[in-house]
Amino acid sequence: MFKDLIRKIIGKTKTIAISAARSSSGEFLLKRTDFGLVRVEFSVVQKIAERALKSVAGISESQVAVEKFSEANPLKIYLTLTLSEGHGAPKVSEDADKAINGDLRNFLGLEFYVPIDVKVQQITQTVPARRRVR
Repeated sequence: MFKDLIRKIIGKTKTIAISAARSSSGEFLLKRTDFGLVRVEFSVVQKIAERALKSVAGISESQVAVEKFSEANPLKIYLTLTLSEGHGAPKVSEDADKAINGDLRNFLGLEFYVPIDVKVQQITQTVPARRRVR
C-alpha cells in the first residue's frame, strides 16, 4: 500500500535529472525532460560563458574551460582573466559569476548553480585614445 502511494506521487511529478557524460566527441550534459533527453556539449556551455563575459566590465581578455565536477554539480567553469586597470577582482568575479549563471539558466534552463573558479592572470593599463593633431 505504501509503495502504491509512492508510485502515484512519483507518477504525477516531473522527473528532471541532469548528469554529465563523455562520448568520443567530448563531454556533455545530459538533461532529462518531459519530452525526452537533451544533450548539451561542454563546448556549447563554454561559448555561452564566453558570450556572457563580454557584458562584464573590467575584463580585457578571458579564457574559459569547462570540466566535469561532481554528481550534484555536473560541471565547473574555470576562468582565467586579464583585468583592466581600475577594476577590482572581487567585483569583476562576482559580476562574471552572475552573468554566466544567468545566461546558462536562460539558454539551457539549468536549475543548479555552476561553480566558477576565477584566476586573475594579469592587470592591464588602459591606454588613452590618441588624438590626431593637424
